[in-house]
Amino acid sequence: MHQARIHNSMPTVIVVGGPAGTGKTTIAELLSKHYECPFLEGDSLHPQANVDKMSQGIALTDDDRWGWLQTLTEQASSKAISNPNGHLCVVSCSMLKKMYRDYIKQTAERVATDAKTTVHFRFVFLHTTYEELLRRVNGRQGHYMKLDMVHSQYEIMQIPEGAELLKNGGEALEVDTTDKDPERIYNEIVVDLDKSHPQDD
Repeated sequence: MHQARIHNSMPTVIVVGGPAGTGKTTIAELLSKHYECPFLEGDSLHPQANVDKMSQGIALTDDDRWGWLQTLTEQASSKAISNPNGHLCVVSCSMLKKMYRDYIKQTAERVATDAKTTVHFRFVFLHTTYEELLRRVNGRQGHYMKLDMVHSQYEIMQIPEGAELLKNGGEALEVDTTDKDPERIYNEIVVDLDKSHPQDD
């Protein structure tokens, strides 16, 4: 187990994303425990209209997602700003498209301006094969995500690349979870987050 190193005075939100079945919630909970910070489950913040659509196997549109992303970002940013233990918050959110990730950052800027601070982001994008996603989602009990929704999410998924990636000066990690258990995935993420986290001046 790594010792938490990401803590400093700069409010930071770690967004764990990817399509259904990649283990967002599991990894996000591990990171939250590791960094001893709040965790927000993004799915729980969907308005009922979105939940109803997904329960019927109807894919969400961009317009369905904007309000959800705004609520999620406002709550996560506020928790990071107000959290005295390292100013961190971890949130799970599919953030399937680059424009969703950009919208999250834009929304956070408004929250940070009101709070007279800056909120930094780290986007951890989990992905695997389509067949593996189907297998994992099929094994779930009581979740509103239907199997035919997996195809929709997989089709619109935009894995961070190029300038988005941390190694290229961006804010994102892309993590292939194929044939890896949660502990291995989590450990790899912590190493990359700790060495890339912005430090105070």
